[in-house]
Amino acid sequence: MKLIKKGKPSDIKIGILMPMPYNAAVNSLFFQTAYEYINDLEDVIAYRYVYNIKDDVLEALDTEININNLDAILISMSFELDYIYIARILDKINLLHRYKGFKKPILIAGGIAVTANPLPLADIVDVVVIGEVDGILRDMIYVVGDDKPLKYLETFDCISISPFKYKAKRCFVKDLNRALHAVKQFFPLDEEPVYGYGIRVEVSRGCPYLCAFCMEGHIQYPFRYRDMEIVWKIIEKGLESCISKRVIFYSLAFFSIPYIDKFLNKLIEYSIKASIPSLRVDQITKERLDIIKKLGQKTITLAPETLLKGISCSIGKCYETDHLVNIIEEAFHQGFEHVKLYLITGFPKSNLMEELKEFKKLLAKLSWIKKPKFLRIALNPLIPKPWTPYQFIPPSSVLSLSHNINSYYKLAKESIFTSIESFNYKWAFAQAVIAQGDERISKLIIEWGRYGLGLKGFYKALKSIDSKTIDFIYNGWKDPPWYKTIDMGLPQNYFKMRYDYLSS
Repeated sequence: MKLIKKGKPSDIKIGILMPMPYNAAVNSLFFQTAYEYINDLEDVIAYRYVYNIKDDVLEALDTEININNLDAILISMSFELDYIYIARILDKINLLHRYKGFKKPILIAGGIAVTANPLPLADIVDVVVIGEVDGILRDMIYVVGDDKPLKYLETFDCISISPFKYKAKRCFVKDLNRALHAVKQFFPLDEEPVYGYGIRVEVSRGCPYLCAFCMEGHIQYPFRYRDMEIVWKIIEKGLESCISKRVIFYSLAFFSIPYIDKFLNKLIEYSIKASIPSLRVDQITKERLDIIKKLGQKTITLAPETLLKGISCSIGKCYETDHLVNIIEEAFHQGFEHVKLYLITGFPKSNLMEELKEFKKLLAKLSWIKKPKFLRIALNPLIPKPWTPYQFIPPSSVLSLSHNINSYYKLAKESIFTSIESFNYKWAFAQAVIAQGDERISKLIIEWGRYGLGLKGFYKALKSIDSKTIDFIYNGWKDPPWYKTIDMGLPQNYFKMRYDYLSS
């Protein structure tokens, strides 16, 4: 999809940069929404940029324009490892904040990871948006067109300016019906997008469960959902320009939406296919599996996170193991191609022998299934993130979990119907270092980007950092530095009290 809007030389020029390939970037509702919304504004024009990781090239998707001539670049980063790509991109085009200062284009970052802790970006970008941008996007866009935009950006409560010394208050939309949402969504035609073709629909934000490991659930709290009528209008309008009659839902707590069963049956009535996000075990029933199957979904994704009942309830994922087994069996009988389970290893108070014992029990109860790789385990080490009770655990704790992961692999290999994949513990360690880093970690990120995007580059950059800077990696934070930078609207004593309970 090429830019249709014809701009004027006097227009405010906004870049939207996603640090990922185009077929993945289209899954970002910020990317979709910002492009549509900004181009609907008068005297403003937006340009899209994506990063071809394989070829290490920044690609412009619209009319060619020198990126240095933009007024601002909006950068969306949901994951900490995105910072490495952004640092490499900006360094190659001489736009790193460390060297250009606050000259245009103004670099404005936002996203889940950025909201949780902007400090590692201190030398990389100029400005960060803390929280949800919906309520300030219009005013922010017109402000950056000014000759001295920082003078005005400083007045926004939820905007923090490098080096992020002053506290910013998280912005969030109280009424999700008033939040922005893209309708005329774009997709690559020469390569199928990740998640496939279909209209992407954000039906809710936040989560009512506040699971102890989940950063996104905490920083997007409280749980909010769009009215059924609003969601239906988004789908109706979106499908008019979509090449597939399919809806891809975005939600952290899908079946916590009161009307969702009724709504899914309405989609079936109108012969609209749907893709459902990962689900809580305690919210799945035989009837809901049947509905999901009728919507055309071939797989089901469940997120029990742990098989230990004593741990599951304390972290916010309480369910009965027999119910999980029944769901997997029912999914097999209903003809789903496979079931995917998200598991995390390394929770405080958990015991590896107990974890493996419960995992072995699960496999034994399902051993009658002979279909190869029907049960697919996605195993991740616990990554301690800001604004979760586990933020007090040092990043180095991740390195001790390699044995846990290998032990799960050995058990899974004994079962024909089970396959397992895991997030490499070394990458998880690197992610934890960035997630918990302060402004001094900016240097590590920039150097890592220069050394290359692999783990060798990370460890080479890590060696170049002085011991005082990386003390938190091995000892953790008693007083997290992001507390001084962000007003999340959540009581700080809650995190320490819950951590003490979870680890006692």
